[in-house]
Amino acid sequence: MKFCGDYHCHSVYSDGRVELEEIAAAAAARGLDEIAVTDHGPGALGIGVKDAGIYLELRERARELNPAGVSPRVLVGAEANITSLQGDLDLPEEITGQLDIVIAGMHPYTVPKTVTDGFQLFATNHLRHLGRTWRERAINANTKATVACLYNHDIDILAHPGLFFQVDIEEVARACTQNGVLFEINCGHEHPDVSDIIKAEKLGVDFIINSDAHFAETVGNFDYGEQVIARLGIAPERVVNLVGEGKRIAKRI
Repeated sequence: MKFCGDYHCHSVYSDGRVELEEIAAAAAARGLDEIAVTDHGPGALGIGVKDAGIYLELRERARELNPAGVSPRVLVGAEANITSLQGDLDLPEEITGQLDIVIAGMHPYTVPKTVTDGFQLFATNHLRHLGRTWRERAINANTKATVACLYNHDIDILAHPGLFFQVDIEEVARACTQNGVLFEINCGHEHPDVSDIIKAEKLGVDFIINSDAHFAETVGNFDYGEQVIARLGIAPERVVNLVGEGKRIAKRI
């Protein structure tokens, strides 16, 4: 299988261990046409960028790495954090509107929008191991927040659906399909698992396989995604960053 690009990578501006130039070089060594640097939003404590303005700085640096006709093309996006039951993000629209790609996801230790959101989302998830009631409350809250985000924001990719924060995969997959959001198969975390990918496929999602790289050596590492789609027989046209019959079949990236 050949991929045209890797659209989920982290640099030293968030929790990655690699500079932009190193990410671009690693992508070139993998034979990729495009690479996206998508650092965590500022709401994720300990792993996020220090402020939203960092993305504009990254965009200027990426332009310097993008001389005409030279591959890979370096894109700049963000992995924004969902902060409320209403699907709010930790980045303003005046920033996300200037980015090439917007990824959204849920992460531990994210600053909630309100105290109520903090309890419903983050505290409840910490308590989910106490029994079925807490677990169901957590899943319902996670699903509500994720679905609201997909409907209320212009999102390109849903990051590692259900990782850290379990969701109703079928409900989330429907929201992806209805809003044109790509359902990510995340090779860094090897997530979602096969059973959830089967459910999502049946509901008509389009997939994207990303590395979620934090190191140069994992940029463009799609092993998990390749194995899963081969095992399940997922049609190549359902994976937007696969190259098919000598041309890109990516629809939105």
